[in-house]
Amino acid sequence: MRALMYLGTRQMEMQDVPEPQAAPGAIVLKVGAASICGSDLHGFLGMSKKRVPPLIMGHEFTGEVIECGDGVEDLAAGDRVTINPILSCGHCEECQRGRSSICPNRTVIGIEHPGAFASYVSVPARLCFKLPDHIGDVEGSMVESLSNALHIFERSVHNQGFVKSVAIIGAGTQGLLALQIARHIGATRIAVTDLVPSRLAMAASLGATVAVNVRDTDPIQAIMEMTDGQGVDVAVEAVGHAATQEQAVEVLRQGGEAVLLGLGAASRMAIDGVMMVNKELVVRGSYAYTNLDFAYSLDLISNGKIDVASMVVARDLEQGAELFETLVDNPGDLIKVALVPGG
Repeated sequence: MRALMYLGTRQMEMQDVPEPQAAPGAIVLKVGAASICGSDLHGFLGMSKKRVPPLIMGHEFTGEVIECGDGVEDLAAGDRVTINPILSCGHCEECQRGRSSICPNRTVIGIEHPGAFASYVSVPARLCFKLPDHIGDVEGSMVESLSNALHIFERSVHNQGFVKSVAIIGAGTQGLLALQIARHIGATRIAVTDLVPSRLAMAASLGATVAVNVRDTDPIQAIMEMTDGQGVDVAVEAVGHAATQEQAVEVLRQGGEAVLLGLGAASRMAIDGVMMVNKELVVRGSYAYTNLDFAYSLDLISNGKIDVASMVVARDLEQGAELFETLVDNPGDLIKVALVPGG
């Protein structure tokens, strides 16, 4: 089969590799679509110690079941599925607390196991979620991304109406999905900041109250003006730079919460401890998602509550190496790319 192989820093190459086999409890999928994640790009640039070459990356994907291993009962050949790629242990303290995303024993398809930038991939059957017929492969590959955005607001999703104002720093895939989740839970004032006009235009079309181009506008001032000088209930940092992490804290109102999602910060953020105490601020990270997040995300897409189709484009897997170069060097208007195997 054909696979896009990560061979080292900025080295991707299409290769012919053996097809996977269905071990007991596992299935083999014919890959429908596999989206490129920002963390895949970090790996491509040699910034992810977890991704050790040679490796087939790709953890956001859909596929059609073509073979089931022994013991698989809930799936059959022909079923279309999307996959939660995180293999948590289910037994540790974090898993027992319902925080499987930070299971210390977790492994991930596309990192510790061969991923879906290939014609076929084998995955444990327990990771699969059946796709409704009306959801295409490319849309289905976005369930994983949406799960990350949903997990940001996990404390608010089931207490809708509490979060009224939100600032989202970074209008990439996660920022635009976080914008939509913020609207879904009842936020009425949402600021989105970025450098790229096309991404800001999409943010505006998806319901941002203000879309701030930081090249010509002070983002902190714009966010404070939107909230009449009060600051926001929640700030989401989806860039991964120390400066923007600090901005996320600075724009919070009394008792506000900053959620850090972006990866790759080259330096540590500085925190004003006095401000943190006086305003009772909360700063926390958000890593991945749980099975519940994943199932809810699939439901949101299936019911048309969240628009994922407008931000993803499909490209042939054979173009994968070139597309990785494009996405890190000159993405232009590209936000999200899904690689689709030919044949």
